[in-house]
Amino acid sequence: MMFHVEPSPPERGTLTAALEALSGEGYHRFHLPGHKGVLPPPLDGAARIDMTELSRTGNLYDGRDGPIRRAERRCADLYGAGDALFLTGGATQGVLAMLAAFAQPTVGCEPTVGDIVAVDRGCHRSVYAAMALLDLKPLYLTRERLAPCGAGAPLEPSPLPEETACVVLTCPTYYGVRSPDRGWRTVSGRPVPVLADAAHGAHLPFLPDGASPLEGARAAVCSAHKTLPALGQAAFLLLRDAGDASRARQMTALFGTASPSYPVMASMDAAFAALERDGAARWAETAAYAAELRAGCRGLLADAPDVPLDAARLCLYTGNGFRDAARLEREHGILCEMADAGSVVFILTPHDPPESRSALRRALGGFGDLPSPYTGRQRPPPLPEQALTLREAMFAPCEAVRLSAAVNRVAARALAPFPPGIPVAAPGEVIGKLHIEILSELWYDKEEEEIWVVA
Repeated sequence: MMFHVEPSPPERGTLTAALEALSGEGYHRFHLPGHKGVLPPPLDGAARIDMTELSRTGNLYDGRDGPIRRAERRCADLYGAGDALFLTGGATQGVLAMLAAFAQPTVGCEPTVGDIVAVDRGCHRSVYAAMALLDLKPLYLTRERLAPCGAGAPLEPSPLPEETACVVLTCPTYYGVRSPDRGWRTVSGRPVPVLADAAHGAHLPFLPDGASPLEGARAAVCSAHKTLPALGQAAFLLLRDAGDASRARQMTALFGTASPSYPVMASMDAAFAALERDGAARWAETAAYAAELRAGCRGLLADAPDVPLDAARLCLYTGNGFRDAARLEREHGILCEMADAGSVVFILTPHDPPESRSALRRALGGFGDLPSPYTGRQRPPPLPEQALTLREAMFAPCEAVRLSAAVNRVAARALAPFPPGIPVAAPGEVIGKLHIEILSELWYDKEEEEIWVVA
């Protein structure tokens, strides 16, 4: 079966149209940015609509009606949210704002830390940064591993301590594994709100079996640029209740630049306009293409009864992802999204050109009979001993030492080979011999690798 994607006609959205109209009216621009709307190709088009906060362009952080606010409302309607806030600092800005808005940080000089947050151990590094900045106390939730590929299994609800303020859940993961069950409760049965890091899930509602990243969560942050046709750093925060928008917007301003990019926001608005038009049809076709690839190559992680996956994400288990990612680039001109010690991961979207899809099909056909990527589950390794809080460790004086000399030292930064960035030891944890062995294997026995530890 051959798949072909017709290019969509250009979409501009209301924000882009407003910026284009203003730039075409011949105003003399004695405001920032300094290029004054003129840059050489290929940046000339973006420069024309690269504006600042004017009466007709709006202000991202004041929430008043205007082109930006109307674009945010379009986003909220599209995702079935109570409200949506644009972000131009990527999902990182959204994660920081989300935790600041919904978890109580340390206030004043009390000797106690802020709220206890049940957090996915495999969360993005921005979650660790937010917990350190806000002085939150993590309660790590560990995932079983899918053997032999090593991807984390879905996180399933378990009883939490009564003082738990919220759950931070990564869904989907870099490998496309979803955790759809959001029914987290304390031991006594009190519901615990879920904050979803859905950076890789902006497209999920438009897949045939898709659901909103916000489903079952109080808030969810999505990276538009990861899977939608939007510029880098384009992201948005979805809120279940519109009443949460005021505080959440204050926090996005706290962690965001005072000069947000108008081209980035306009690209999001255009992406949402395209999704409104034919997003479901185009993503259904992409999912069908992915299913064809999975059926033709054994090494691709496919849906198991207890492993719900993103239908448009491909995880190819080869046993040596670094080697085979280099091979794909060298022999087929294919640049994958990420590789690790065992697997190569590809992101598929409706915007992959037909020639690229054909190249990927040919390349996968050349791998031959690969081992099955999923034969069962393995328990995760035990967590290291916690010696310092995240905040203490990340702001303490630190020094770089060789990995082989780090036994019994306290990690000052997350020891998380990236991608996908799951910490073997988190800041404040004691590095043991087992963790050195794991890191040496992940880094191909690079015992001379330098890592940061508390001085």
